[in-house]
Amino acid sequence: MNTEIKWAAKLAHVKEVSLLGVADLAYWEGRLRHDNLFAAQRDGKAQVMIVATDSRFMGVPFREFSVSVLAFENGTGGRRDGAYLVHAWNSCRFFAFCERVFFSTPYSHGEVRVSTAAPVSIHVAEKGRVLFEAQMRSADVAGSGRKPSSSGAGGWDGLVFLPRRNAIPVERGKFFHARIAGHTETFPFLRETDALTMNPGNGNGFLAALANSNFAPEQWVVRADATHAKSKTYKRET
Repeated sequence: MNTEIKWAAKLAHVKEVSLLGVADLAYWEGRLRHDNLFAAQRDGKAQVMIVATDSRFMGVPFREFSVSVLAFENGTGGRRDGAYLVHAWNSCRFFAFCERVFFSTPYSHGEVRVSTAAPVSIHVAEKGRVLFEAQMRSADVAGSGRKPSSSGAGGWDGLVFLPRRNAIPVERGKFFHARIAGHTETFPFLRETDALTMNPGNGNGFLAALANSNFAPEQWVVRADATHAKSKTYKRET
């Protein structure tokens, strides 16, 4: 039976830069097993989705950065596809607190920057230490910018599975529903020109997982004026 989604937050005019890539399937299969989930695969690789946004909620500006792995669960109700939220950062300390307490989401406070204008870039740091940086650089000498490989309506719609907070075998964790929509431009990640920096040595285990699983970026996704929505958090069925 279909039920209407009850959105807890709807955001308009969101600036979003996403970086999609692949990683070792065996690594994420082992990591997701703890949460009774399975890593979705493409050509024998796990699929990673990094999303950075710049938006406002109730007039308060904030920026977010999240790392997810496409995943699914198999249960008595059949297969449900979505993404496993490894961790996220919010530039507003109060919003990060609300995410942890009211939505059971794995959020930290951090310095997040994102630019949908050239040069397209993502930046996240904690206490002045850079954790992750990526920048799309011009592919020509004149620096006139890059042409998108595709341009048009696009987005993402699905379940976001959350890490369990305990090791009880029968506990299946929680999830929320997320929806992204807007004019979408995609660009290939060019290893010879684009920049990517990850600093797992800073002691952040969440980004260390990207390095340990040999994360390899493949595609930029840019939405200069998107809408984002998320539901309240629900318990997964046992």
